[in-house]
Amino acid sequence: MKIHSFWIVAVACAMCGCASNQPFVTYDEPLISPGGEFSKLPPAVQNSVRAEAGSAEIRNISKAYHGTAIVYEITFKNRDVFPPLYLAPDGSVLTPDMRVAVGATEDTIEAATGSAVSSVKLDDLPPNVVDTIRHSAPTAELDTISRLTSGSDIFYEVTFKDPASHARLLIRDDGRLLK
Repeated sequence: MKIHSFWIVAVACAMCGCASNQPFVTYDEPLISPGGEFSKLPPAVQNSVRAEAGSAEIRNISKAYHGTAIVYEITFKNRDVFPPLYLAPDGSVLTPDMRVAVGATEDTIEAATGSAVSSVKLDDLPPNVVDTIRHSAPTAELDTISRLTSGSDIFYEVTFKDPASHARLLIRDDGRLLK
């Protein structure tokens, strides 16, 4: 009987030790880490962050529009040593007033990997360009999006997986369709 009582007391003590006054926390949004966000950045932007800040600990990464241009803002844990870094999708370092401070280096990835250097993700396009693509080819499956420049003009060339059903599009950065 003493052994039976001993086990009951031991189990009761163990259960009391496991009790906690910590509230149960539910998450309404996915947990986002700076490392996960960093991996979603275009390769040219990732390279610029590494070149400018090395292995500095990132606090936050945000993507915003300055007019029709996309700007990535990277903030660091140690703001005294590493002020916010502003980058264009091509990896150019921007000043806080969005002027180019350090131009992007010309990529040489194309020859090594066989992939297009100017490839752009749909998420990195200005909203007007996305709207033009959706209006011009609402059911088409995208193949590639390339960013082209001519002087100060920026264009996006869009090709589709089935070129027979949808011809390539050439769109200005303000969303106007050229072809």
